[in-house]
Amino acid sequence: MQTSDLIKIATTAPSADNSQPWQFSASPEGIVCRYKDRAVKQDPFGPLGHGTLMSAGALLENINTLCPRQAAPPQLSIDAARWSIVTDFSAWPDSPDSAIVNLLSSRHTNRHPFAALPTQPIGNVKHAFSTQIITLTAAESIRRLANALTDCSIARFNDQELHEWLFSSLRWTPTEVDSGTGLDLKTLHLPPGGRQFMQWIAPWERMKLLNRFGIYRILAAADSALFRQAPGVMAFVGGQTPKDVLECGQLMQRTWLALNAQGIAVHPYYALTDLGNRLRQKKLDGRWAAKIQGAQTMAAEVLQLGRDEQVHMLFRIGTPRQIPVRSKRLPVTAFMEASLGV
Repeated sequence: MQTSDLIKIATTAPSADNSQPWQFSASPEGIVCRYKDRAVKQDPFGPLGHGTLMSAGALLENINTLCPRQAAPPQLSIDAARWSIVTDFSAWPDSPDSAIVNLLSSRHTNRHPFAALPTQPIGNVKHAFSTQIITLTAAESIRRLANALTDCSIARFNDQELHEWLFSSLRWTPTEVDSGTGLDLKTLHLPPGGRQFMQWIAPWERMKLLNRFGIYRILAAADSALFRQAPGVMAFVGGQTPKDVLECGQLMQRTWLALNAQGIAVHPYYALTDLGNRLRQKKLDGRWAAKIQGAQTMAAEVLQLGRDEQVHMLFRIGTPRQIPVRSKRLPVTAFMEASLGV
């Protein structure tokens, strides 16, 4: 199997709004992967932002899964400016196990309603990371987390940068979908007329005007409605260093693969994390600071977090009721620099 085929499989990893912020090149040490901003608008996370590190961790998990256990493991480094993953040329398998290829290629997001979880227990994912997974099935705990999510969504729908990032990520036409980036609008669970409404609120000035009449409250409630009804929720929690975040991305991907392999649908929710990070970084409109702080406190109480812990990602999980449309990927050559023979 060629290097390009292996990179194509590795880059099935999830990323924020399918932004795919990765680039591979050759070096004397092996094949190097680093951050690359592919966003239509500037990536709000940047090379060491939380969302970028989660995506890098998910990619690293895919590379680890592809490479045989006896090979030298990929070397991860994080400095003040960037992260990099170096994989020895000999570590890439000539012919990866077809079951592994199918496992990685089958992972997907399902944003539709779910039925109850299977009666058999969800298998535990083995790991040695400091990050932990907290699984909730009690309706009251899920309801409280949904309230926290709603409060974060209220602030998100009032934030110009986040609004413009989301709408720059949406793909409306077949040509845009075939570009291989962003989110195909068909992947979203929209009510009748939802597509037309989304197009109407796409300009920020219009959304800003509608917010004066409280439209953000309706949108925030709708955004968390399926989470509120979820049969189960998984929270990925841990420390706040770049290494902690990247390891959480690894564990998130490992868990996601395992859940999908068991026939369990996954819908990731990031607003609680994203708005909490913005609060800590003082990048949040002061009007919403108290609301976001309250949401973080509520989540910490529900999940019994330690002082230095945070929620890195939330999963809504359940038995799928329908097969979702899956967003496409860029052609593999887009991820490969000339040093790899492109």
